Amino acid sequence: MGRLTALAIAAALTAAALLTRLSGDGGACHVRRPGQAHNPLELWRTDNVHVEAAPGGNGPANSPANGPRITCNVTSLAGQHAWVEVVWSGVPGGRYDDYIALFAADASPLASAPMKWGWAARSPSHIKLGVGSLEFRLLNMRQDLRFALVRNGLQFPTVVAWSEVVRVEQPNEPMQGHLSLTGVPGEVRVQWVTRDRGQPAVRWGTASGSLQHSAAGDSLTYSRAEMCGPPANDSGWMEPGWLHGAVMSGLQPATRYFYQYGDEELGWSAEESFMSPPAVGPNTAVRLLAVADLGQAEVDGSMEASEMLPSLHTTARLAHEVAAGAQLLVHNGDISYARGFSSQWDVYFDQLGPTVRRVPYMTTVGNHERDWPGSGDRFPAQYDSGGECGIPYYRRTRMPTAAEDKHWFSFDFGPIHFIQYSTEHLFERGSEQRAWIEADLKAVNRSRTPWVVVGGHRPIYIDSKWFGQAPDGDQYVAKLLRESFEELFHRYQVDATWHGHHHSYQRTCPLFRGRCQAAEADGSAGGTVHLVIGHAGAGLTPNVRFFRPRIFEAVHLKHGYMRVEANGTHMVHQVLSSYDGALLDEFTLTKPLGWRFQPRPASLGSAESSSRGSGGSTHSSSSLMSGPRGRLFGRMWTNGAPAAVA
Repeated sequence: MGRLTALAIAAALTAAALLTRLSGDGGACHVRRPGQAHNPLELWRTDNVHVEAAPGGNGPANSPANGPRITCNVTSLAGQHAWVEVVWSGVPGGRYDDYIALFAADASPLASAPMKWGWAARSPSHIKLGVGSLEFRLLNMRQDLRFALVRNGLQFPTVVAWSEVVRVEQPNEPMQGHLSLTGVPGEVRVQWVTRDRGQPAVRWGTASGSLQHSAAGDSLTYSRAEMCGPPANDSGWMEPGWLHGAVMSGLQPATRYFYQYGDEELGWSAEESFMSPPAVGPNTAVRLLAVADLGQAEVDGSMEASEMLPSLHTTARLAHEVAAGAQLLVHNGDISYARGFSSQWDVYFDQLGPTVRRVPYMTTVGNHERDWPGSGDRFPAQYDSGGECGIPYYRRTRMPTAAEDKHWFSFDFGPIHFIQYSTEHLFERGSEQRAWIEADLKAVNRSRTPWVVVGGHRPIYIDSKWFGQAPDGDQYVAKLLRESFEELFHRYQVDATWHGHHHSYQRTCPLFRGRCQAAEADGSAGGTVHLVIGHAGAGLTPNVRFFRPRIFEAVHLKHGYMRVEANGTHMVHQVLSSYDGALLDEFTLTKPLGWRFQPRPASLGSAESSSRGSGGSTHSSSSLMSGPRGRLFGRMWTNGAPAAVA
């Protein structure tokens, strides 16, 4: 972030506002059809491109010697990434819609969007003199690269000069390493990307430099023909390389392991380390992180129209949390916002790498990964995946699902049982997914995992003015989710749901049928607390109601993430600012020692019940050491009844 100048930030804010106007909404996840922009690369119009300079040449063939020229200070890229300087000159009458764009060396701007671009006017001398320079961070994307000097904006681009090709020296450098759980105790999967298939493997051990165990891996990829529509199969297409995976097994709980991934012939990654998952059970304490709607952005200040610049702050905070002892990252939908531009997946996993190479990364699918008309999701007219229809997401994350397009699974982590499901597929009563969720809830051993958290993308309860119509309005989908799941979650005492989609942070009281519930006799919560954590990086959604609905105890339009600490009796949630780590919200769920699960009869949980006991079921506080009474945004609960707060 140190390389982002104040000028770049100002340009970013201006361009982000422009993007919002072009996209037709204020950041909410509404239907976006071809031609409506969400990812900045969607603004590039291949059908309007005019090329005046031949590849490898500077300026038109008949241009004067002092015409537009562009050069890069390197001719090769070694390793995973490098900072380079791009210099240009000879631009007559520098304008604010001139920019520098990065392309794959063999890509034609008539058919392919750039990988990224940056406004030339960020260089102060461009407007006055037609000369300037910018720094870019180049990422190894397994193919050679070149820069273009482009005029006339993004809607009518004119390429007036090309740089020389920057050769990628190691296209099989293991890139995008990340960990995940397989659902089997004592196992962790590592995934990475190279250009060639090779013979992928992982090796690991408990001492640095002594990696005594090894396992062969496997490889996946996907083709342009497998994409469902544009831009994924058109201007956004880039060869994804081979997506490798290998499983480290026989791991002892809560043990530091060192590992490398790669290939004997193609090469190995640098040595990394991680703590293996803790033992499952109520006597284990865990610390984990949760986000939704994160996305990615360029650290060099390019892609100024991105609404996801705050993701840089969030991922920096996540890496800091992992260094301080966090053991898991949960991400509930809208992952990279690649939306059909394959290069953005590379940027995303590079940005998140310092976190997900050290802790397992567990996800759910969102609309921006899955939805495309006629592809099998539940929404017939949403184009939000940019033609990817879930294929890049699944093959890059490999969650432990039963099949590629059945995005529901569960796993245990310490005292918590997680159920991850898809709001983008059928979930109504009678659907395969709903039947699986009910069977999984019935099978949970609550003496081993007293806490149950359900994670999806679109929220069950939401403070949003977008009621909309069928099939995808915020309140419309929330109502369908409640009709399918609320009785089920109440019966099996689901403690919390974590969703995203709406780019905000929101928290309800313990709820059932739209009413806050009194605590149980044993002090545990009388209903499920529903959280919206879609504020990790994408542009915030301001369409919350002016008067906050009474069931919501917190609503924040600020970027952030959630940290959770849990043992057998307490589950502490802290929501923190992405910018300075300030505490935005905090609450604790409690259960008595030796708590025993008893399913609630389906008829319990009166819609008329709106009182809440203090009993420790939930409370807010400004400190982890505060007692079971806490301030709840203008109220304090004392002896089971609300008391006035000055």
